This record gives sequence, structure tokens and C-alpha cells, in this order.
Amino acid sequence: MSTVAAASVARPRGLAGRRARAGHGAAWAMLLGALGLSLAPGLYMVSLSLMDNPQLFAGRVVPWPLHPENYPRAWVASNIGRLYWNSIYISTVSMVVTVAISALAGYGLGRIRFAGRGVVYGIVLAGLTIPLQIALIPLFMNLRMLGLINTPLALIGPYTAFGLAFGTYVMTGFFKGLPRELEDAARLDGAGELQIFARVMLPLTRPALATVGIFVFLQNWNEFLFALTFITEGRMRTLPTGIYALLSSEFYGNYPILAASLVLFSVPVLALYFLFQQQFIEGLTAGALKQ
Repeated sequence: MSTVAAASVARPRGLAGRRARAGHGAAWAMLLGALGLSLAPGLYMVSLSLMDNPQLFAGRVVPWPLHPENYPRAWVASNIGRLYWNSIYISTVSMVVTVAISALAGYGLGRIRFAGRGVVYGIVLAGLTIPLQIALIPLFMNLRMLGLINTPLALIGPYTAFGLAFGTYVMTGFFKGLPRELEDAARLDGAGELQIFARVMLPLTRPALATVGIFVFLQNWNEFLFALTFITEGRMRTLPTGIYALLSSEFYGNYPILAASLVLFSVPVLALYFLFQQQFIEGLTAGALKQ
């Protein structure tokens, strides 16, 4: 009797184990499929950048022989050094300004009680819903009136303004989650509000700062509409608009050279992510667990 009972108990357990393994296998298959779909365009772009036109039109997926000379040709043809400088300068300056203002605003909204704080925070949240396209024509008219068209400020100003809502929202939530005992202890030691912010609270928000910085930098780096509208001189173009402008000239019909330029365009973004991926992931998951 005991042997029959043990066998009847073992069968459901074995069945449950097989179902669990099948479920894990299906989950892994879906994840690997999603990973393959995500990586496939980038891998094909790298492969295309090492081909020549006969290989491309022959329908090859893997290039052979390789043509690494496409990269120096793309660098020279697109004057990508100047485009790099313009994009790095504009994206970095606007990112630094956005992070600095967002940290101050987030500290004020997250740690300081004042009349109208809820209204101000509501305005910040409303700013997250405003699309860039709505402000395109008013911004163009204002920038032209101020004489800022075809200058770095034509992009730094709008990029900073549109990044503040997201940055302030993230920093506010992060500052709210910090223990108030740290702040009280600093006040007992005679620290002022600015000292508490700079020396006690701000160093604890490095994951949030990295998250805001990476998001804002990527948004500025890839932004196309404002850069196309507010910058019309070739020497002032950023990478997206500079490569776009060359589609009808140097890159016309030469898709491997275009792919090589796009790979070069992607390198700084990938390097930035891999350098700060730990802080980035910590910032994304901050607040997911309640302390």
C-alpha cells in the first residue's frame, strides 16, 4: 500500500517537474528569440559595412572578402570628425546642464516642504506629455528673432528644456526615497541646506544621475527634427543630420560606406552605456523594492 501511494505521489511530482522544465525552456526560447531580433539589425549593419556593392547586390549576409577600408573612406567622405565634435559638444553640454538643474529641482521637490510643491510637481509631470513637434514652429521663430539659428545654443537650449521634465521626475523620486535621518544628522552637525545637498544627499544619487545623464545624452545624440530645422549650415550639423545630408551626394548608391558611417555613429553611445551600465541599471531599478 505504501509503495502504491509513493508511486502515485511521485508521478504528479515528476509531471510537475517536466512542466516546470518545459515552461523554463519556453521562456528561454522566447528570450533568445527576442535577443536575436534585437541584435540582428545591428549585426547586419556591421556586416554590410564590411562589404562592397557587388557583394551587397548579390544578396550576401556574411561579407567575404572583407573591406575594412570602408571605415576610413566613410570618415573622410562624411567629414565625420567635425560631425562628432558638434554632436559630442552639444549633447554633453545640454546633458550636464540638464542633470545639474534636475538634481537641484529634484532635491527641492523631494526633500523641502513648501507651499505649492504639489502644483509644481504636477507641472513637471505635465511636461513629460508634451511632444517635441508642438514646440517646433514657436521655437524656430524665437530662435530666429534672437539670432541663434545655426549656433550651438539653438540646440543646447531646447534639448535642456525638454530634458528637464524627465530629469526632475527621476531625481525627485530618488531623493524622496533617501532616509531622512541622514539629513537630520547633518543638520545637527551644523550643515546648511546647500551643504546637505552637495555633501550628503547628492553623492547617494549617483545611480539616478547616471540614469538621467545617459537617457538625456542618448536623446540629444539621436535627435533629428530640431537639428534638421535649426541648423542649416554644413559646418554646424550634428551626426544624424550630417549623414542624412550626404545620402544624396557622397553616399548615393554606396550603402556599405553609409553603413560604416552609421557604425561609427553608434560607437560613442555603446561606449557610454558599457562604461556606466551598472549605475544605469541601479537607477532603473531604484525604488522597485521598498526599504
